[in-house]
Amino acid sequence: MKKLMLGLALAAMASAASVAHADDGSSVRFYAGIGISHGGDSLGSGEIVPVSGSGPTIPFNIRPGTSAELRIGADFRLGERFHLQTSVGYADQSPQGINGSLDFRETPVEVMGFVNAWQGLRVGAGYRKSWAEFSGSGVATNWPGLGRYTSSNGSVLEVQYLFSEDGKYTSQHGLGGFSLRMVNETLHHDDFSISGHHYEFGGVFYY
Repeated sequence: MKKLMLGLALAAMASAASVAHADDGSSVRFYAGIGISHGGDSLGSGEIVPVSGSGPTIPFNIRPGTSAELRIGADFRLGERFHLQTSVGYADQSPQGINGSLDFRETPVEVMGFVNAWQGLRVGAGYRKSWAEFSGSGVATNWPGLGRYTSSNGSVLEVQYLFSEDGKYTSQHGLGGFSLRMVNETLHHDDFSISGHHYEFGGVFYY
């Protein structure tokens, strides 16, 4: 399933790269988004000694949904007001200490539908599927909860405001703006499940 979802998203991006921005009315655009998110249940917290070995200890708390997330994909214009968007994302939390480290990496795939509500205002909702790997080294080699995680039936709500000279998606110029997202997902480990529900504020770009 992971390979299929990633394959579909990558195929969409390849299609976008070949035809996007072909003319003033191109129906396919490249999409990129980045944001800072907050939420999710804790997978562990503590303090680490910096790799340099000097300075105060640094507190950490690993929570799915609390990190910076980057997404790239394609946006397909289905009509004057309706769009379909696919993307692949990446998020990483990796506190590094002098005697060990932890690393929680998440790869989400999303399929979203958007409506152009008014000029640059867009409202969307869609499906999200995530895969994650939690690993440790040094003194964290046996940290509780290490291993692979998979989400089930996640959902996304998103509001965007795009800036452009004419307020139109078909503008020949690239479009940039802000986004506010709410993600509802639960990540499953072999032994337990954990909430990854979070909200995110960030920026988006279409070309």
